[in-house]
Amino acid sequence: MIPKVIFILLILVAAAQGDFPDDPKPCKYGDAECIGKLFEYFVREKHKGDESIGLTSIDPLPVKKIPITVGSDSPVNIDLVVFNGKVEGVSTLKFVKMKGFGKDIAVNHEIVSQSDSLIFTGPYNLTGKVLLLPISGSDVCNITLCVVVKFNNLYNDKELSDNMNKLLNENVKELYAEISHLIDKGYAAIVRKVVTKVFATYPYEKFFMN
Repeated sequence: MIPKVIFILLILVAAAQGDFPDDPKPCKYGDAECIGKLFEYFVREKHKGDESIGLTSIDPLPVKKIPITVGSDSPVNIDLVVFNGKVEGVSTLKFVKMKGFGKDIAVNHEIVSQSDSLIFTGPYNLTGKVLLLPISGSDVCNITLCVVVKFNNLYNDKELSDNMNKLLNENVKELYAEISHLIDKGYAAIVRKVVTKVFATYPYEKFFMN
């Protein structure tokens, strides 16, 4: 199972000065294939950051906070917060759909990407119910978007924690279906900040041919 992560970006930025780097070449406005390759170049070759275009490190990608709350009408009724964490594997992303990226920057731009494995780790706080079973804990979690989940120290009891992690992974398809849109939303907020900083340093129109 290869999860897709969808980012909807609304980018409003100031103008700046600069010349487009020699490699890669700028794209035509709205050229989805070229823009996808351009994004893949930057996540692959510049994932450690590039001050000249205002790009901060994106692999690992720092995550200050991602809240995931699912209501009581769902079989996954949880209140989960992961904070001060990181996402690894961003440099392996493939961009399978690009929508927008015309001359008008002040519209929604849609990016659909996929990866064989994105690993999200960090301290967590979790309460709620999964498949009617109560769940609670706080420690360090590992959410690998292949999809595998592991929450250390659930219930402050290793045996109960191991059993619940086994149950979560046996039902991971159903679990991910309930929370995937919230994970996407959290990632989108992070990526939006990265992209907005790039366009504030290096103007949007410089990425395209006139």
